[in-house]
Amino acid sequence: MFTFSEERLIEGAKELPISFDMTYDPNRRNMPVVIFCHGFKGFKDWGPWHLVAKAFAEAGCFFVKMNFSHNGVRSTDLSDITDAEAFGENNFSLELDDLGKLIDWFINDNEEYRHYINTEDVNLIGHSRGAITVLLKTLEDDRIRRVSTWAGAFNVGKFVSLEEDATWRETGYTLVTNGRTKQAYPIGYQFKQDYIDNVERLNLQAHIKNLDQPLLLIHGENDDVAPISNSEKIHAVIKHSLFLKLEGDHTFGASHPWTSDQLPEDLEDVTNETIEFIGL
Repeated sequence: MFTFSEERLIEGAKELPISFDMTYDPNRRNMPVVIFCHGFKGFKDWGPWHLVAKAFAEAGCFFVKMNFSHNGVRSTDLSDITDAEAFGENNFSLELDDLGKLIDWFINDNEEYRHYINTEDVNLIGHSRGAITVLLKTLEDDRIRRVSTWAGAFNVGKFVSLEEDATWRETGYTLVTNGRTKQAYPIGYQFKQDYIDNVERLNLQAHIKNLDQPLLLIHGENDDVAPISNSEKIHAVIKHSLFLKLEGDHTFGASHPWTSDQLPEDLEDVTNETIEFIGL
């Protein structure tokens, strides 16, 4: 089956662009929109995410992969994180606002793709820390029909406690290391301040019980980055959620760069289960 992919930019938070791509079958109409959100130190063109997009498009979805405006990946170089300054200025509020802007664009602003999509069938997928963002957005936006988390994080406090508060505040930043590239990236104290200032919006653990939309939780039992207990805790609160355990790791067998034209077996299972969840 022929699928088509396009890259686009729209204005995101603080005037930095949101880069995203769309993969779809141009012969289909009224397709559900599936927006995929990367995790911490992730980006839309990492590993085999393009093969995930192709699989969803072949199943009948209008699949969108986005880079948050401040994830550190420049729109002129989508291959990796190279903008440390933007990365250090990212926070959960910016990501939620970026995601809202993208949903707004698809539902209200674009004419070019409107005849392809069902604007009443918007679905979110979040991998790793992206799970926190998609769950928070689903809680505040009733336009979202279904939400799925892959190897999801849950405890927002883990990310706002990266450094002892007094040290972080005095220095102005803390450093995190990318395990793949060994590069150190700064995270400004503004990340924690954003949480303090917007705790009512960002306290996922307090609000998760209010999530009404269908929820799919997929987690690998061998995940040593975001423990499977994250999904177990959510499933215990959201009784209507569907919880699938796999034997996989945090990326379900994927790595970056990915040179094969096939998905790793575990990630293929995750993809197929999510396609079924969406109803295709």
